[in-house]
Amino acid sequence: MQIIFHIDMNAFFASCELNEHPEYRNKPLIVAHNSRRGIVTTASYEARKYGIHSAMPIYLALEKCPKLELSLLKNF
Repeated sequence: MQIIFHIDMNAFFASCELNEHPEYRNKPLIVAHNSRRGIVTTASYEARKYGIHSAMPIYLALEKCPKLELSLLKNF
């Protein structure tokens, strides 16, 4: 018998950033790489309420939620 586990790690990086930066708690947060054509690596659950998701261009995420907190990928 084969057992397959599916683990949703979509908000893992956002959770790691929240552990390091508690000031981001209860605020919409995305984790992304800072580049001209950057995309959202992951989004917190607060950001997802605005329709923000992984692989979305950063400029579009900022249009959907102007008060978005942006954490740049540095530890991963």
